[in-house]
Amino acid sequence: MTAFTQLLQDLPEALPVILAHDVLRYILGASGVFLTVNTLFSPLLRGRRIRERNISGAQIRREILTSLRTALVFSCVGLSIWAGTSLGWLRFYEDPAQYGWLWFAASIILLIVLHDTWFYWTHRLIHDPRLFRRLHRTHHKSHNPTPFAAYAFDTGEAVINGVYMLVAGLVMPVSFAAMFVFTAYMMLMNAIGHSGYELYPRTRRGKPLFDWYTTVTHHDLHHAEARWNYGLYFTHWDRWMGTEHPDYHARFAASVRQPAQGKTSAKPVNALLLALAALSLLSLNGPDAQAQAPDHPAALQSVRGDWATQGYGAVVRLAPCQTEPDELCGTLIWAWEPDKLKPGVIGTEILSGLNYSNEIWRDGRLKNPEDGRTYKGSLQQISHDTLRLEGCASIFCQRETWRRLESLPHVQGFE
Repeated sequence: MTAFTQLLQDLPEALPVILAHDVLRYILGASGVFLTVNTLFSPLLRGRRIRERNISGAQIRREILTSLRTALVFSCVGLSIWAGTSLGWLRFYEDPAQYGWLWFAASIILLIVLHDTWFYWTHRLIHDPRLFRRLHRTHHKSHNPTPFAAYAFDTGEAVINGVYMLVAGLVMPVSFAAMFVFTAYMMLMNAIGHSGYELYPRTRRGKPLFDWYTTVTHHDLHHAEARWNYGLYFTHWDRWMGTEHPDYHARFAASVRQPAQGKTSAKPVNALLLALAALSLLSLNGPDAQAQAPDHPAALQSVRGDWATQGYGAVVRLAPCQTEPDELCGTLIWAWEPDKLKPGVIGTEILSGLNYSNEIWRDGRLKNPEDGRTYKGSLQQISHDTLRLEGCASIFCQRETWRRLESLPHVQGFE
């Protein structure tokens, strides 16, 4: 009997085992983190929530279904590994002690380091506009992700990620036990990175204690502003290539603030963070020297008023939203060429739902008065008389600088 014939006979037994392994790894990893972080301990972690969570059931269902499709793709890769190893084409092996326990440990570390490199460069590649819609758009539909988004990939992206293990088995010996440890670690870090709560320790000054490692804030920033932070486990590629978000450390400091009031003890919070950090081979810092939250009322008062858009083509009045006074909204009150706008748009809100965090108004909705399309928007007050507005559609973003109308006497008298 040839090796290929034996392979075909063993296939019915191998296929369900491999499929179950990949599906269960996703279900246990994503569900475990979601139930632990986002459900059971979320009240204790409220001081470490990165952004306001407004997650719909439809989003979670989409994340789970697309992730299960990815698990199916990964199982096809696993089947290829099993077949390639059986035929002697790949260098996977059964006994973890075959090459010595030192190599066993080293191979796990090497798999993680090389995977980080593989992920960074393939991740940047599929952010190319020519590839993004086909290969990566599904993952970024989760603008504010949950742990269930860990495998929420387009099929092409799933293939790119899965092929890594095939390449690893071609270039170096890898035990199946080392592959199991690596894939479990990968799944856990992926789920934690999409949890929306900053679980990593900080220094007394509010910086990441392990600054060489990607925190939850690091990857959450990628979902919020997609052209930054492509790394998976480590920060070095982003820093070497200039793709780390310039506000990353400030955002992290804002994310690790502790609850300022209430009767909840800090001890359960610290115990939970310590347990989660142990899972990711880290340890936690104590609760002292917390980062201070920004002064929201002062920021709201400072930014309200009339603002001329870039080029002085329109004037927008910023004020607290009528339905949500803690949020910032903007009403279009004048336009230089109103005939180019949609009928009736003057006097309506074109900016809404902006929430203040770390000196930036974030997660708002920007309505284009010309075509009525809505984009994700953020706004930052650079000085008393200057704002920077950013609107994003998918990964494509544009910035404008607005000036306070009263600081521009040459454009007064528009009403």
